Amino acid sequence: MNEKNHEKILEKLEEKNNGVLRTAEVTLAGISKDHFYKYVKQKGFEKFAHGIYVSPDTLTDEKYLIQAQFPKAVYSHDAALYLHDLAEYEPIPLTVTVPANYNSGGLVRKGIRVYYVRPEWYALGIMQMPSSDGHMLKVYDLERTICDIVRRYDTMDISVFNHAAREYMRRSDKNLVKLGLYASKMHMEKKLRDKMGVLF
Repeated sequence: MNEKNHEKILEKLEEKNNGVLRTAEVTLAGISKDHFYKYVKQKGFEKFAHGIYVSPDTLTDEKYLIQAQFPKAVYSHDAALYLHDLAEYEPIPLTVTVPANYNSGGLVRKGIRVYYVRPEWYALGIMQMPSSDGHMLKVYDLERTICDIVRRYDTMDISVFNHAAREYMRRSDKNLVKLGLYASKMHMEKKLRDKMGVLF
């Protein structure tokens, strides 16, 4: 394979992955590490983490880069409220959910708050939505996010919870049937009625 072909393949991978190149994926495509490192140097890529290189355009999109490094992390709770316009301000730290058996040491070291759920609840309500920089993020949908904050009601800031609940009920795109279905699957119908009932 000549150098021109290598470059085309790398450009396609870069486009597919929104400006992120992984060493493992590149070598799987038949490109040597030497060719790869030459390409990232020429294009001004930065090393974000072990085996992950990022184009200059992508460097500022922290939420996208976190998911590039930790693909199982789904934005949830306060971070999902913010992404869905149900929060008044961006949360610090960012919040993600992972399956209960996931090793989240790397996320914790980055200062991210990690929530753990049963594997059978993990995929419930995952959707894709664009970050402020236009990269696609994995985030829980509106109804799953409401279920999550109801489940964590006792540790939530009450003003954050009340704002999110009120804003959700005002939304034209809310789906109360789906909310009830999620609550049933997560065994929390009573808690949902107790905390949200006055709004229904």
